[in-house]
Amino acid sequence: MYFDNAATSFPKPECVYDAADAWMRGGAAAAGRGTHRNVEAAGQLIDDCRRQLATLLGVAAPSHVVFTLNCTDSLNTVLQGFLNPGDRVAATALDHNSVLRPLEALKSRIGIEVEIIPFDPVTGVIDVARYSEVLATGNIRLVVLNQASNVTGRVQPVAELTRIAHDHGASVLLDAAQTAGHWPVSMTELDVDFLAAAGHKGLLGPLGTGVLCLRPGLETHVWPLRFGGTGTSSESLVQPDEMPARFEGGNLNLPGIAGLHAASKWILDSGVEKLCAQIHATTLRLSDQLSRIDKVRVLEPCLADDNCGIVSFNIEDMDCRDVAMILDQSFDIQSRAGLHCAPLAHQTLQTNLNGGTIRLSPGVFTTGDNVAHVIHAVQQIAEHS
Repeated sequence: MYFDNAATSFPKPECVYDAADAWMRGGAAAAGRGTHRNVEAAGQLIDDCRRQLATLLGVAAPSHVVFTLNCTDSLNTVLQGFLNPGDRVAATALDHNSVLRPLEALKSRIGIEVEIIPFDPVTGVIDVARYSEVLATGNIRLVVLNQASNVTGRVQPVAELTRIAHDHGASVLLDAAQTAGHWPVSMTELDVDFLAAAGHKGLLGPLGTGVLCLRPGLETHVWPLRFGGTGTSSESLVQPDEMPARFEGGNLNLPGIAGLHAASKWILDSGVEKLCAQIHATTLRLSDQLSRIDKVRVLEPCLADDNCGIVSFNIEDMDCRDVAMILDQSFDIQSRAGLHCAPLAHQTLQTNLNGGTIRLSPGVFTTGDNVAHVIHAVQQIAEHS
């Protein structure tokens, strides 16, 4: 039984498998590289997928939806392309290493300054007072916000935090890796400047797909992460400025985009609100029943109502990695144990001292029987610990 959807979703809707397979078998052409019918079909597929993602993520213009390798690629495009020597950046202790490591590298390479905003270990919410103090200094160029932690699942008050950032002249990069697809995410409504998402998590597409969305007008302030052929303006040695070619040097992952196209249509047809309510109900049931088991400690923020589908816990006197191994080998339950590439979050929660937590993340296809099986398994392990 699969409870690791926060890493990558599984299973996918059947239409995703069918679309990727059909592309590999019958339409394998590179978009923009020629004029035959399969090339045109590739271009149409890409355009259609952009439009669907723009609708799903509330992006003002489909041309400002850029396909990337993954969410890490999307985040790096902005961090490495937008920041200049000496810039100050505000990030948070909730951030993933996909944010923390690029920022650390930029500190060494070009001398940016990074302010890490703490969060409350009980509520899981960013310390708004401290956040406001940092922004009030007036010289923060970029704020990076994690819409939901991959350790606790706690959703942040992004609209409020973005308003504060804009009031002080800072741009906002939203990491929607854990929310896009199964939690309401609208770039327009949240008023963020950049949005990064993984195609393979809540968006239900294949691995090797990511999305970067940019507010129209800001694209010229971001230096591309890579340069190469785009199938356009081939006579020029300079990367095209028009969107989205500015950020899409080289061939795109067409089999992955075919799957993401099918997935995004499935999500739009199903309704994000419906999927959100379904995962939310499953998560609340899982967290509530786990918290009732003796020796099991569920992280406090995971018990909050504003949770996008993650429950992290530990069993007293047991290494989290041992628990995950037992879940896998004895109960056929796949989970994730460790620090989840979010070391500062675990430091704040003081779970780094135990090597992290066991993370269970249900998905849109998780059933009530699956949850009951997990509860039974954890209870058995705790009783024999």
